[in-house]
Amino acid sequence: MDPAARDRLFNPAVAFDHPATLPLLIAAVAPLVVAPLVLRLIGPRMTPDARRETWRRYRPWLVLVPVMAVPVLLGAAWVIAGTAVLSVLCFREFARATGLFREKFICYLVLVGIALVHLAALDNWYPLFVALFPLSIAVLAGLATLQDRPKGYVQRVALGVVAFCLFGSCLGHLSFLATDADYRPRVALVLVAVGYWDVARHATGRLVGGPALAPNTTPDRTVSGAVGAAVVVVGFVVAAGWFVFDGTPLQHPGRLVAFGVLIAVAAQLGDLMLAAVKRDAGVPQLDVVIPGHGALLDRFDSLILVSPVAFHFVNYVAGVGLGQPVCVFSHAR
Repeated sequence: MDPAARDRLFNPAVAFDHPATLPLLIAAVAPLVVAPLVLRLIGPRMTPDARRETWRRYRPWLVLVPVMAVPVLLGAAWVIAGTAVLSVLCFREFARATGLFREKFICYLVLVGIALVHLAALDNWYPLFVALFPLSIAVLAGLATLQDRPKGYVQRVALGVVAFCLFGSCLGHLSFLATDADYRPRVALVLVAVGYWDVARHATGRLVGGPALAPNTTPDRTVSGAVGAAVVVVGFVVAAGWFVFDGTPLQHPGRLVAFGVLIAVAAQLGDLMLAAVKRDAGVPQLDVVIPGHGALLDRFDSLILVSPVAFHFVNYVAGVGLGQPVCVFSHAR
């Protein structure tokens, strides 16, 4: 294995080689310290229910932040493995909510596709990664006919395709972002931005209130929450991105503003997407995996759409994985 690939994939000793990694880690941890102080100050002005709900949403972050930070510091292989596990668990929740879990054959095909996507990222084999999107859809649509069950064919294949697109292709872009030599600050920027968006959306929506953003889909998402979250994310991306993308074409105020806006919009659409899925499926709540947040999909729904948007914007403007060894394990050409 090429030494550069080995260091990127498995060497935690180089975790802080990029000067932006430590500040981003501090940016991820700082709200955990500041939030209790703020809540104690404004707590007396909040209703008892709002105070309890806010504390209930705060406590899981004490676990979520280390769970996301540790793989980033350990090596790209851990990021890819963690994203693969997240993809499978989110797919499981989606399948249970939509009834796709009853179609075992389709589910197995989707799981194979998800596994191949992350293996392609681990191998840094981008042509395979790109090819898996149409090929997986073709396999799903083709092999499903072998069941000789024309009734319900469109529904089960469509659900399988949507599941692969969201949890294989979309989340797979987060794994492929880890193919860059400077993946740590780049992945951290995306994760922290999504986390800030979620906190800012909830806090602004609670404090300001106002009209619902999509009342037929989810009445508790407000326009003020979306605007407040966007302002926070754009400010964070501009400030942090200046150091993360130092020396690249993305170190430009206008491009960083555009990057922040895209992340904020994708995060909001991801949040509404899951709400629409639950409303359409008639499922008020998924499994309560994370107290205060609900299921894993409730916590990471925004990341599903942010991942491809972030990857392709960074790749288009600054490049991803430039100069890195490709086909690390397969040696394919």
